[in-house]
Amino acid sequence: MRVYYAEAVYGEEEIEAVTEVLRDKSLTLMDGPSVKKFEDRVSDAFGKKNGLMVNSGSSANTLAIASLGLQAGDEVITPALTFSTTVAPLIQQGLIPAFVDVEPDSYVIDPEQIERMITPKTRALMIPNLIGNLADWSRLKEIADKHNLRTIEDSADTIGNLYKGQPTGELSDISTTSFYASHVMTGAGFGGMVCFNDDDIYSKAKQLRGWGRQSSLVGESEAIEDRFGVEVDGIEYDSKFVFGDIGYNFLPSEISAAFGLVQLDRLEDYGSRRQKNFAAMRGFFADYEKWFILPRQQPETRTNWLAVPLIVRPDAPFTRRELQIHFETNNVQTRTVFTGNILRQPGFANIEHKADPAGYPNSDLVMQGGILLGCHQGMDAAQMDYVFDVFKSLAQRY
Repeated sequence: MRVYYAEAVYGEEEIEAVTEVLRDKSLTLMDGPSVKKFEDRVSDAFGKKNGLMVNSGSSANTLAIASLGLQAGDEVITPALTFSTTVAPLIQQGLIPAFVDVEPDSYVIDPEQIERMITPKTRALMIPNLIGNLADWSRLKEIADKHNLRTIEDSADTIGNLYKGQPTGELSDISTTSFYASHVMTGAGFGGMVCFNDDDIYSKAKQLRGWGRQSSLVGESEAIEDRFGVEVDGIEYDSKFVFGDIGYNFLPSEISAAFGLVQLDRLEDYGSRRQKNFAAMRGFFADYEKWFILPRQQPETRTNWLAVPLIVRPDAPFTRRELQIHFETNNVQTRTVFTGNILRQPGFANIEHKADPAGYPNSDLVMQGGILLGCHQGMDAAQMDYVFDVFKSLAQRY
């Protein structure tokens, strides 16, 4: 038996949806209906007015940051325990990440440490729902409102979540998510979404998504009256090639959207299975709490965990490395908790940033001892029992 950390689960309905796109020859955003329908449904799930589908969750974060129009040197609060493409867009836009530590058992930003990192240059909060656990969004909104900051919810790791009975997106300015193959649901392996309430930011993002072309704002119309009534620097021109901004090619795939629409129909079932598997895994490892720090879900939240995080305590009789090797040798896939303290990663060690003088002890603790195990919707009872038996074979040595 092999137990995967993550698994894309799909069936004949997704295959048929993709085949239909190929039959209709509607591969692009301009021709196909699935992208718009997918945008509407995902933005509704986040409690947002508009959605823009893109080609990945990383592109979603880049587009979210770029659409805010921040200036080089502006500061953005973000946690030190993260994923690389939560922070990378800040660096790429010339912004200064101001890093805050996380709570060790929730893996999300500690809101009580944020305000001491705010300066007159602070413009936004970039906050991931890491591993699917929701940040304290009501407290984050209080802080953002008090200091007039924009909030970006990086929800790449989860979708279909509720915070105190409402979609998390109702408490942020922009929400992003990812449909990568290992995530809660997938868009045929790839895809992402950016969700907005502000019409101006949405329009800015829409133009940036499609090479910066102004025609993206009128649905890439082929109508003569839309295309040939413009000038560029005094020269009559085709509006399809008027570039109003320095943009990107983050355009989505109609195949990905069609696949994702079927996955959305399965989301409630997928989420229920993940929640059940997460509870079973946490319950099992609770019997070994002397060796592990167990994950704590934020109160009054419903979420679909990406995976089960555990921290091997420093005084445990085995190390995280030894535990991972034991699992992997016995065909149980594992992962570390993404970047750990990102400032220790070689690609980020020398970035310009603002550091907390208190350091990042919790992010370091996770980096030293954190491990992820699967709880995805493809795991059945036999696989769960196998994971437990593999661990017991290690535990009995001690």
